[in-house]
Amino acid sequence: MSKPVIALIAEDDTDCETIQVIVRRVLGDRTPTRKWASKGCSTLKGKLSAKLSALSAQGCNAFVVIHDLDRNPRNNTLNDESKLRKTLESLSSKLSNTHICIPIEELEAWFWSDPNVVEDVGRGQGKASVNPHEIQKPKEKLMALSKGANRKPRYSTNDNPRLAQLLNLDLCQQRCPAFKRLVIFLQNL
Repeated sequence: MSKPVIALIAEDDTDCETIQVIVRRVLGDRTPTRKWASKGCSTLKGKLSAKLSALSAQGCNAFVVIHDLDRNPRNNTLNDESKLRKTLESLSSKLSNTHICIPIEELEAWFWSDPNVVEDVGRGQGKASVNPHEIQKPKEKLMALSKGANRKPRYSTNDNPRLAQLLNLDLCQQRCPAFKRLVIFLQNL
């Protein structure tokens, strides 16, 4: 393949920006990317095929689709990952070189893999997890960890690109299967 131009498709802007940081850390700072944030999971599914075609027409030749594996609000269990993957693969089947990345619950779980990132968010407090994909509500737990004396969280999802820059990629690959598959896809471009 010629030099990759990678389309990053996610549910929100901060996810796109975070994945862009990871892509550039793996492939180099000059790796061209285009981003599309759907502003929600139903919009992502509804517009994915059309948006992939548009991004392909704009010169993208590799595609990363990021979709959180949410919990069912009725019973608090994780939704069916294989069903979600099949849906996203079906919607993106017209294009080759597409990677479906499904972080378990949310990509913020990846930050829990790295003691340095957890320490940064918690200002010296908190403990990384060897199984971050098992953490329920990882984003909310980062917020809780970051609360100062005034009880207001210092962390927000706007911090995710900065945290992705700090993230130990090797450790995250060891502890987060979805992250490892993403890095392998990128390295194979």
